[in-house]
Amino acid sequence: MKLKVIVVFILSIIISSCQTEEIKEPKKVEQKKESLETKIKHHVETMLSIPATENYRLQIYTEHLNADDSLDRIITVNRLELAKNEAIKKERLAKSAATGFPGRYNFFFFLDGKTGEFSPAIPVPSSAMAELDVSFENIITNSYKDILVDFRLDNACFRRFFTFLKGVPKEMFETMIFDGLGEKENEAYVIRYDEGSYSLAKDILIYKGKLEQTEFENPMDVFTYKPKIDSTDQLLRRWFFNVSDYKYYTKKD
Repeated sequence: MKLKVIVVFILSIIISSCQTEEIKEPKKVEQKKESLETKIKHHVETMLSIPATENYRLQIYTEHLNADDSLDRIITVNRLELAKNEAIKKERLAKSAATGFPGRYNFFFFLDGKTGEFSPAIPVPSSAMAELDVSFENIITNSYKDILVDFRLDNACFRRFFTFLKGVPKEMFETMIFDGLGEKENEAYVIRYDEGSYSLAKDILIYKGKLEQTEFENPMDVFTYKPKIDSTDQLLRRWFFNVSDYKYYTKKD
């Protein structure tokens, strides 16, 4: 009988210890959530092979750019430092500086707000002294915006128009905004929009403009100065959108 009591006592101790023993869960490693700005920066540097030592400019523009309800982003990248370094290596610093270090040093990316996916890098060959200037306009539809990208080449400015095809920015039109900034002989244009002639997309109307006369004490200011352009009533060209290839065309005179 004594032996039976001892065995029961020992078993009760074992059972009690099993019930009170804490079950240790593996420690969870806290992961810091990467900010959107950091995510964008890492993606840009990876896709363009930008080293950690390079100084470059990055701008983020936010707008509704497709049919979903999420805010999308356009990211512009300017690599002026790289342009200068490459000009030095080629012993063309003075010559390149005179035209604002032209080449493939300006890029932009599209970031889909809903999916979080980036478009490929879209190069805009231009003068690296001027960053890309992005604006938005309802052209193809009133439901969301299209992308307008202004860039400089020497003392001229051009504008490229992008819409979306299969989720990727597609260039549909380009026009000059002005040329000859800082010179007596110059030209300028004003862009307006009208109801579409052949589709729901708006027609693009190009009017003759008048560029302000400007002189620069610092010649490098010509690449970043935004001049005033007055419009005239002289319509030079009407462009219409062709749905079949997502491009603008004009009628021959």
